[in-house]
Amino acid sequence: MVTASIPGWGEITLEYLLVDFNGTIAFDGQMKKGVRELLDEVSKHVKVYVVTADTYDSIGKEAAGSFTVVKTGQLSSGIDKAELVRQLGPEQVAAIGNGANDAMMLREAALGIAVIGEEGCAASVLKEADVVTANIVHALDLMLHPERLVAVLRE
Repeated sequence: MVTASIPGWGEITLEYLLVDFNGTIAFDGQMKKGVRELLDEVSKHVKVYVVTADTYDSIGKEAAGSFTVVKTGQLSSGIDKAELVRQLGPEQVAAIGNGANDAMMLREAALGIAVIGEEGCAASVLKEADVVTANIVHALDLMLHPERLVAVLRE
């Protein structure tokens, strides 16, 4: 569990982290360097779900670790991702993504984090995010150091 008491927000208690695969933790279908280890560390605190439409058909090879992989439909992956947030209980979910199909997931989650990576970041994701980070390492570090959430989100 990750908790933070954020002035103006109140107390957040996160049990789940949903992370988009391509563009967020992977580039051209391959997991970015050091991300697997960070996900394994984060998974000691929250249950991690890697959500993907598997554009490059590489998730089976790339996703060994202490997290759960959820494949979404190609055409409705944004809807599928948001529905997973609702099923888990939005007040307990943090979500990280960069693509337009991640916007609804970030909107539904208690904490939405947009990542600007090598592919860039869809404007719709920026509109729905609570926090924007320069890369996935910084985003995952927020789960390991929740006091950083207080620093960036307090009103």
